Amino acid sequence: MEDVAIPIELETPMNGRRSSALFSLLVGSAVSLALMLWVGRHSSSIVLMLLFTVWVASPFAGMLFVHRSAKNWPLVRQNVTYNQIRIISVGSALIYIGTVNIRQLSKPAGPFLAVPIASWLLMALWLWMTRYFHGEASGETIELNLNGKK
Repeated sequence: MEDVAIPIELETPMNGRRSSALFSLLVGSAVSLALMLWVGRHSSSIVLMLLFTVWVASPFAGMLFVHRSAKNWPLVRQNVTYNQIRIISVGSALIYIGTVNIRQLSKPAGPFLAVPIASWLLMALWLWMTRYFHGEASGETIELNLNGKK
């Protein structure tokens, strides 16, 4: 009989970070969309609710795309990216929870308009920074020296 080798993929710390980032992304998007629907439950416009749904969900869709793409990136860049996904997902959900708990807001739709654009800007900034500081843009790594010394 011939022995057959079965490859076993071991759990690495990066796989754990990747999984926790995906979990944060899914929970953050579910909470954000549920709270958006809760705040807009009295709206009579179905089109407006659909537009808000697409707008609030768009950063999460973008992060899901980045999450799937990051698998082939350098480990340092993956780590920063997975942290970014966790921060934006949890931060968005916390802002929306705060919006729902503050009942005196005259325009509760404001955070649901502002948070997605802020999320997109943060994602773009972090992706650019990780790419720039880890050498993918120019082929060399640039070190960030915060001490002011060479």
